[in-house]
Amino acid sequence: VMTAWKRGLRVRALLTWATKGLAALLLVTATLTGAASAQATAESPHAKVTVVFERSAATPDDSFLGALKLDLAEGWHVYWRNPGDSGLPPGATWTETPGISFGEFRYPVPHAIPLATLMNYGYENQVVLPFPVKIAADAKPGSEIPIAGKIEYLICADVCIPEEVSLSTTLKIAASPEPDMTGSTIIAETLPHIPVAMTGKATVERTEKGFRISAVDTGVTGAVADAKEIRFFPDGPEVSNPAKQTVKTGAEGVSIEVVASDFAKEGDQNITGIIAVTDGKGFARGWEVQAAPGPLPVGVDTATFVNAAVGAATTPAAPPMGFSEILFTLGLAFVGGLVLNLMPCVLPVLTIKAAGLVHTAHNPKESRAHGIAYLGGVVVCFAAIGAILLALRAAGEQAGLGFQLQYPPVTAFFALVMFAVGLNLLGVFEMGGSLMGVGSGLAERGGTSGAFFTGLLAAFVGAPCVGPFMAPAFATALSQPAPIVMAVFVVVGLGLAAPFVLLSFTPAFAKVLPKPGRWMETFRQVLAFPMFITVLWLLWVLAGQSDAEGVIAVLAGAIMLAFGIWLAKKIGQGGVGRAIAALVILAAFIAPAAWTIWPRQEAEASAATIAANAWSPEKVAELQGEGRVIFVDFTARWCVTCQFNKGAMHDASVAKTFQDLNVAFLEADWTKKDKVIADELAKHGAAGVPLYLVYPASGGAPQKLDQILTPGMIQQAVRQLVRSRTSTATLT
Repeated sequence: VMTAWKRGLRVRALLTWATKGLAALLLVTATLTGAASAQATAESPHAKVTVVFERSAATPDDSFLGALKLDLAEGWHVYWRNPGDSGLPPGATWTETPGISFGEFRYPVPHAIPLATLMNYGYENQVVLPFPVKIAADAKPGSEIPIAGKIEYLICADVCIPEEVSLSTTLKIAASPEPDMTGSTIIAETLPHIPVAMTGKATVERTEKGFRISAVDTGVTGAVADAKEIRFFPDGPEVSNPAKQTVKTGAEGVSIEVVASDFAKEGDQNITGIIAVTDGKGFARGWEVQAAPGPLPVGVDTATFVNAAVGAATTPAAPPMGFSEILFTLGLAFVGGLVLNLMPCVLPVLTIKAAGLVHTAHNPKESRAHGIAYLGGVVVCFAAIGAILLALRAAGEQAGLGFQLQYPPVTAFFALVMFAVGLNLLGVFEMGGSLMGVGSGLAERGGTSGAFFTGLLAAFVGAPCVGPFMAPAFATALSQPAPIVMAVFVVVGLGLAAPFVLLSFTPAFAKVLPKPGRWMETFRQVLAFPMFITVLWLLWVLAGQSDAEGVIAVLAGAIMLAFGIWLAKKIGQGGVGRAIAALVILAAFIAPAAWTIWPRQEAEASAATIAANAWSPEKVAELQGEGRVIFVDFTARWCVTCQFNKGAMHDASVAKTFQDLNVAFLEADWTKKDKVIADELAKHGAAGVPLYLVYPASGGAPQKLDQILTPGMIQQAVRQLVRSRTSTATLT
């Protein structure tokens, strides 16, 4: 959508210049041939007023546009259809003439004009107000229709002066229409700034201070991608004009929180107006909003775009980082990559790399080649994950770290890959440096390929393990431009690969290692069992995403894989036998991954059994309404840090504290892809899980806890908020 929007801006700019050039050429031609224009001009002390039309000659039953053009003296302004806290919009009184009729003015997007404690809406310098013109069907070709009218407008600077001018001209009626290029150009240039009807839906709901107006519309969504300013201009008096507006954007639209004025009625009500979006070049567009009472649609309230005071330009929530901030973030990313080497989810893969180091330690050249290949695999995988994450976010998805293990087919496929690696390490089959030979390639010819794929595996498994240093680095980076995001992902990869690369380039390291021998075959076989433990972990993750049938499908795939390997040994010498074995092995990977797609609906339905403790924004509001402190655990099965913290959360002392203080415990399970949870993570600046929030009973903002929990930390946080609630109740 964003690309199409930018492309549209370029096309519109080209068309505008082409229109201006053609208009100038035709205007000269029209002047030379003596063609008459229907425009008329009058001046007042502070404005020049011109009426123009798209036609210099119209036909019977013709419809076209006219426009009122006001060129204002410097420092003066006129008003929009709703002038705001003071003022009056321009008006026209046309002399009734048979054969022609005029419609109402169509107002372009206005500006917010602050005045002391008031806020007005209007235009400075120049404004063009198009209006429809209709020619009667019985108008006679060859005749002329007189046009006359009185234009009234309130024009203001430090003082306000009501002014009026009278305009008159004639319009020819002909057998075929003749364009007025001057009028057509003026009107064409202002039409893109006229608010258009929304194709989507708008709702409004009451908030504590006023209203939340939400719009789900593809046009609005595309425009906000390049927005510098977003504002709601109301038609009526229900909204406080000078009050702050808080704008939030999402994958499907925008929501704007406004403050109610003293004129707002109690309860639900319809609100109309326009949502105006101005890009960095000052180009303003608008959408007419007719919002009926209703809840906030999903996908329009995910990330704060602006929390701007009246009249201030809106700015992105996350300002661009300076050079020192970028260096600090990259430093955190590198340390986070180093820490990944200690995470349980990565250790099984790293044991394979350790075997490779032992094998090549006494050959410095080969050792360095392995180190570089491993580094390449890690960096390529992290760069690919970063690029996919950026693409998903550009498409409107609130994807976070670990997104690759949120899809059951990917989890199933990866479990089978790790199972194949285990079989390879046991010596069940040998395939050099191919995908299933990740392990053996480290100890045989083609070992650099094996090192590269080991790097891929380590990065793929390690990415979901958001450590204490990676979390702030990614949370900050994901709000920045794409080059910074990619740099952070690459630096995390450098941190993960650094220890092994350093060892592979250290000749002294070979002196402390045993020489290769038969013991390495035994060591290699021992490494198979961490792979099988990883398979068990992935099946546990899959059980939370799919149902029992999904796990059974993967187990069936493992059996099929073993059968395919056996078949390859028995009949794989010939071309036909090799093809049959390859098809069986391929089916072993694809069929279970495909099967896991179907059971998801049943799995989601079965989740209703734990709904009593399941997190949702509505559940938080409900519990806060009961006056309870709430602890929310944003977790996932594939997140090792999350599982480590379960011990602290389920400690007996924590359970007793929660019971004594009536603290509610909610769990937001992100094992499967969940847009609402992803939006909430983004709202609180989290790039992934874990995230721990403690909500006060009063309804205020939650307190965010550290990513590594202790029972004492949890108890201190909830007791502090309970004491705060008690003291508040005492004061009231």
